[in-house]
Amino acid sequence: MPVSRQDLHDLLEERSRPALDRPVPWDRLRTRTRAARRRRLVTAAVAGAAAASVVVAGMLVEPWSPARVAQPRVTDAPTTAVSPHLLPASFEEPDGTLYRRIATATLDAPTKSKVTFEVKVSGRPLAIMANCPSRAPGAVPHVTVEKPVERWTALTPVPLLNAACTSNRPVDVLPLPTGTATFSITMPKSGERPKAWRFGVYEWTPPGTMKKPAPPVAPPKMFGGPAGDEYRLVATQSVTWPAAREVTLTVPATGRAPVLMVYCGGGIARRLNEEIFVNGRLEKALRGECAAPPSTHSRGYTILGRKNLPGPGGTATIKVRVSSPISEYERRPGTLTVAVYDSPALTR
Repeated sequence: MPVSRQDLHDLLEERSRPALDRPVPWDRLRTRTRAARRRRLVTAAVAGAAAASVVVAGMLVEPWSPARVAQPRVTDAPTTAVSPHLLPASFEEPDGTLYRRIATATLDAPTKSKVTFEVKVSGRPLAIMANCPSRAPGAVPHVTVEKPVERWTALTPVPLLNAACTSNRPVDVLPLPTGTATFSITMPKSGERPKAWRFGVYEWTPPGTMKKPAPPVAPPKMFGGPAGDEYRLVATQSVTWPAAREVTLTVPATGRAPVLMVYCGGGIARRLNEEIFVNGRLEKALRGECAAPPSTHSRGYTILGRKNLPGPGGTATIKVRVSSPISEYERRPGTLTVAVYDSPALTR
């Protein structure tokens, strides 16, 4: 019976997963290596001094010592993560930030609902990636830290792993004190339970010299809403992070609900907290992450309410502020763009 490529991939992943999770038996390997060395030395002594010198020279190198495996050199050429089925040992993002894997875990969802593991925290910021199931998951695991601090979630700016599955991007972990942290990954009770998840915890280091960010993506001058509304650009402004942290726009208040498009570019996209103020009042319902720039495939926008806006003839002041609890983002460049739109048909 023919086997599809996807079925073959799932079978190979299932067969190889125990080997990936099995610890390397260093003590047993060292014992066997020492015994092999003794045998080679005896043989070399019988064969002659010339042969013995060659054997001794060959035994001065231990290419698979545990220190070398556990602590890969950060100067090694990084591998770019290009597939959601890979958890590379290290990779580099376009802004020069280097990610290095320090821990892994596996959650076999059909048989287990939770996996707990320890992570050594060195003081560098942490992020987590997920090797998501090949099929679109109906439920995404929750990540929490049980020790040394109690948290409802460990992730920021939103407490979900969705970005790790949809765009294969590391999701940041909230800052933790140095030492040993106990991570817990739990599958929710509702929704489809896929076969298996693999996770990698990474620590990351921004570049020593911050690069200049790419120019911001210009917002569309006009776009259509789902109900056939036509949104037209009224005002826009872009600033460069981290030199600037907010944008304030004052636009005519027509009595109609304005439409707001906010996004970040560069390494900070989808990684900064976002707050929106209308006429000085924080719109609590609009807190979230600073989205990625709009594209031909997707663009995010928010319809602001009219309750806090003055009537026709006045003005509306809209301020957007971005921030991060991770101080290392001070060394990662990016851009913040805010665009305000109006639609004659929009009267919510």
